[in-house]
Amino acid sequence: MDLKISSDDDEVFLFERVVNHLQSSYGYSCDEAVRLVNEYYANFTDVHYCSQHGIPVQNADFFSHIEALGMADRVHYYQGLKNAPDEKSFIEWQRRIWK
Repeated sequence: MDLKISSDDDEVFLFERVVNHLQSSYGYSCDEAVRLVNEYYANFTDVHYCSQHGIPVQNADFFSHIEALGMADRVHYYQGLKNAPDEKSFIEWQRRIWK
C-alpha cells in the first residue's frame, strides 16, 4: 500500500483499516481506496485547503477519535462522491446510510 500520510505507526494502521473499509463497504479496488485516502489526507491536513472551506485542519487526534469506519465514510463522501466540505451535510448523509 502506498499511503502518503504521516509516518506515525498508529496513523498508518488506522488508514490501512480505512482502505479495507472502503473496499468492503463501498466496493473500491485497493488502488482506488489508497488514492482516495491520500487525496483526503492531503486536503484535510492542508491549512490552505481547510481555510478556503472554513473548516479546522484535521490531525491524528481527530482521525483516531473518528476511527476507521467513520473515516472511511468521510473519505467516500468527500473524495469518492466529491462533496464539498460541509459537516452538517455529511452527518445527514451518514445518518441516512446507517439507518
